[in-house]
Amino acid sequence: MSEREFAKKLKILYFFFVIMFILLIIRYIQIQIFTDKSYFQKLLQKYPDKGYIKIGGYRGTIYTSDGVPLAISLKSYIFFVITDKLTEKQKKLASEYFHSVFRLGKETFLRKLNQHPHYWKIIETTEKEYLEKFLKVRRKIKREIWHLTKEVFGRGTWNYKKIKEAYEKIGKGPIEKAYNLYALLNWIGFHTGYRRYYPQEEFFANTIGTVYFNNNTGRKGIELMMDKYLYKGPIKIYYYRGTRGFKPIERPLDIKEFQVSMVADVYLTVDFTVQAILERVKKEILQRWKPKEVVLILMDIHTGAIKGLAVYPEFNPNRPFRNWQEFLNSANPAFMHTFEMGSVLKPFFVGMALYKGRIKEDSLIYIDHGKTKVGRYIVRDAEILPKQYLTPLEVLIHSSNVGVVEIARKLKKEDEEEIIKLLKWDKKISNFPGSTAGIIPNLDYPANRLFIAFGHGLALTPIHLVSSYCALITGYAPKPYLVEKIVREDGKILYEKKQTEYLNEQPFLDENTRQWIKKALRYIVLEGTGKKANSYYYAVGGKTGTAEVYDIETKQYSKKKYITSFIGVFPYPNPKYVLLVLVAEPKSPWRSLLYGGSVAAPYFREIVNEVAPYLGLRPLFSHKDSNYDINH
Repeated sequence: MSEREFAKKLKILYFFFVIMFILLIIRYIQIQIFTDKSYFQKLLQKYPDKGYIKIGGYRGTIYTSDGVPLAISLKSYIFFVITDKLTEKQKKLASEYFHSVFRLGKETFLRKLNQHPHYWKIIETTEKEYLEKFLKVRRKIKREIWHLTKEVFGRGTWNYKKIKEAYEKIGKGPIEKAYNLYALLNWIGFHTGYRRYYPQEEFFANTIGTVYFNNNTGRKGIELMMDKYLYKGPIKIYYYRGTRGFKPIERPLDIKEFQVSMVADVYLTVDFTVQAILERVKKEILQRWKPKEVVLILMDIHTGAIKGLAVYPEFNPNRPFRNWQEFLNSANPAFMHTFEMGSVLKPFFVGMALYKGRIKEDSLIYIDHGKTKVGRYIVRDAEILPKQYLTPLEVLIHSSNVGVVEIARKLKKEDEEEIIKLLKWDKKISNFPGSTAGIIPNLDYPANRLFIAFGHGLALTPIHLVSSYCALITGYAPKPYLVEKIVREDGKILYEKKQTEYLNEQPFLDENTRQWIKKALRYIVLEGTGKKANSYYYAVGGKTGTAEVYDIETKQYSKKKYITSFIGVFPYPNPKYVLLVLVAEPKSPWRSLLYGGSVAAPYFREIVNEVAPYLGLRPLFSHKDSNYDINH
């Protein structure tokens, strides 16, 4: 490069720096003279000179309909360290003095201090023992500061300004340790907060859900669904952090809390006694059948109020998510999982065929020795009957797959779509977090339209099925709900359920068809596959269900795994409640036992016998009454 080119580049560089300097001067004058104070206020808001620790605030209580608390807020103690205010020496001192208070080793305590660049929330606990030990150590440190300063000044002191000035002059010896110990008093502290606690533990836990324990915000279930009412924000503990351009202070700012609006308590539709019965029966099912999943739902047939809901797998919300399996166990299969329901869907398709006039009540359905062909598959009946023809009523009583397929052949695609659309099988029907829609196959294929008629190839959530059975009886499928009312802490009612919401605007089927289906459900427990569900004390009606589980790996239906269920209504002939017992993949050495009538039906009867008197239902006068009220 020539000297001329080099000189030219130097001039360009010189002029660049001159221009940048002039621009900086102009900007300085603009800020100092022409910019108003509001600009600085905005800057402070964007880049605050103080940090804060966020801890869980108070949450409202969740109650059952009869006032039993299911989720409460307990006063807790939160211990914290402002780590970015401590030097390495001070951190070592902290681990030496405080590690035993929090039941940690010295090295572990020091490592965690270094892992958190700004602050470390050491522990949150409701045990007062931690607080007593913590305060004892603080008193020990204060005594030690007094003795160390006495060596320096001839008289002990806790005056921070005096200690700091002496440290800046001397910088070592007793005054250095006194200064460092004072830092521990300044930057290691505690505050009272609130910890979420679930007094019933696993009881109804998958529906109640849980919170994020670091800030108490809703995480799952009703805790998440009702978060805007239950929770109004965390507590914030402020401290100056010495942002560049602002003068830092050497002590934490006085603790302040945001003044938040009042929280509210949530009252559910679930009755504690009914729920306790379902939970006990669930344990019986687990002990006897060792299933993969269990769902028990009791719902008001007219309003959609869920009176009880027990599920398995379950989890303890007080010690949630210690591993991935526990996180999976916290899901609520009643709303979040779909199942191929099997024969419990048959009444919908038989009823639609009657309603549309495709068959009549006295029609004879040819069952061809209990087998028929659908596409390239052979569909068989579980029960071999001596008859070649069945009436529609007998098809349901004996749960004939072949009979339902032959009836479904008479249905049009639009007929089946009407069932699905009217009952919202293809939509989410609940605002419960994680709720899902049913899985509907492509109905353009005729084989799919035949398979879904006996509950294969179409998957629903249990809550879909329960709501739809209400429509079989009343004509309308109520939207299921769990929250009865929300009451603010000053007593003001923020919400109260008064009007029933329905999924369908037009009634499902007509009154005559629904009466026929109700009678068929009664016959099923008297003469058919649901005999083990028949109560000695209350008239009931219902339907068994058994479906093979589809194996994703083999892409075939398993011959060993089944979804077994019984869903029914009571009391007959004017039902008030619908009850589902679903047991997924029960275990038994005898395959002949793995049917809805053997696995689920007996527990339906047990639940009805216990909850019906509690709900104020009048029992039958004799067992004879339960067999001869079919024509009522």
